[in-house]
Amino acid sequence: MNALPTQAPSGTARPRWRAAELLAQPHRLCFVAAAIVWAASALAWLLALLAPPALRVPMPGAPGVPTTALHALAFTLGPMPLFFAGFLFASAPKWLRAPPRATRALRPGVLMLTLGWLLLIGLGAWWTAAAAAGLALCAAGWAALLAQLASLRRQATRRAGHFDAILGVCTLLALALAAAALALGLGRPEAARAIARAAFWGAVLPVFLIASHRMLPFLAHADAPQPGETEAARDAPWVVALPLAASAGLALQALPALPGPASPWVAGLWPLHALLPAAAGALTLWLALRWRAHPATRTPLLHRLLRAFAWSGLAWLALAAAALPTLPGATGEALRAIGLHAMALGFAGGTMLSMVTRLSATQAGHSQAVDAVARVLEALLQLLVLARLLAAAWPRAAALALPLAALLWAAIACAWLIRHGNWAGRARLRAAPAAAPQEPVAGNAE
Repeated sequence: MNALPTQAPSGTARPRWRAAELLAQPHRLCFVAAAIVWAASALAWLLALLAPPALRVPMPGAPGVPTTALHALAFTLGPMPLFFAGFLFASAPKWLRAPPRATRALRPGVLMLTLGWLLLIGLGAWWTAAAAAGLALCAAGWAALLAQLASLRRQATRRAGHFDAILGVCTLLALALAAAALALGLGRPEAARAIARAAFWGAVLPVFLIASHRMLPFLAHADAPQPGETEAARDAPWVVALPLAASAGLALQALPALPGPASPWVAGLWPLHALLPAAAGALTLWLALRWRAHPATRTPLLHRLLRAFAWSGLAWLALAAAALPTLPGATGEALRAIGLHAMALGFAGGTMLSMVTRLSATQAGHSQAVDAVARVLEALLQLLVLARLLAAAWPRAAALALPLAALLWAAIACAWLIRHGNWAGRARLRAAPAAAPQEPVAGNAE
């Protein structure tokens, strides 16, 4: 990582905030839009938990989407596509050796996604039609950004296996948004909720796994490389194939909740649904322990990413236990909730927070991506995960633990938006042009 000054050169004024600076780099526009959606969804969930009942009554004659369905849609599918877009449009040109896309070409898609989510978050609880229209707008916006990513792929001069895989699962994400919009339009909010859960396991989580395999050593190599040893020689695709298979199985499990013809054969595959997550969890924790002592993971960024990776191992084991048919129903539901939130908040949330913070900070000209504020936000995230898992494991504690988790999530989202939105609207601190975003580990290059 290049050492960049953390303040403007001596004798020069700090760059002032200008909206036009959001168009200077693709990740600026996408990350700020994602943070707006993130903060809006977090505040809406906090309000739903803490507001007086009178403020939560739907408009007369226009019943809205149930809060649980809104929560699943906004938290599972809300800010993630925009964060994905910002990261991919910043990093993929280097992966593909292709010319970068102009930020102005991304504006229609980003605008549709942002407005669509704000429409769903702001009016969905009172007006189902608004929620359906918002999701349809999101599907159109994501399709527009996918078209830009496909155009970038066509200009590639380098093999792009990981990018192609990410593009494929992102296409599934677009289909999920469209299907959820249709479900809401037909008055089937529970179907939309099931689609959101299936989309998390079948599209959102695979993006994290594939990107991590491309960039992070503990998801690319079975063994920690020794000094001077070539990491490419230790490349192990099966390391990520097992979690991807377990994730696909969980996506299939979510689909029978949809209305229409049932899929009883999926329910009959419970041994596979238990064995795949169990194997993925054991592999993940084994890798985390092997890499824990490696010098590379002593850097602040990789240390945080390894912690997030370990959360995924615990999540897989909880999900494996939940699939056992001998468990009481309440215990199985609690384990499923623990696994889902450990994966969504601990792994996906922790990985997202670390990676987008690093990219935003370094491209703004700051030398330290993991500074004091970033460490505080990371600590709050870990406390949030523990509070949410406590609420799932111990229902008596949920009355306090769930609002605490919602409060922490809203605080993290708003703090990130204020800080990084401020940086995104200012010129880079160093006069030299921004270098292409660098990867945490220069391994597994295609």
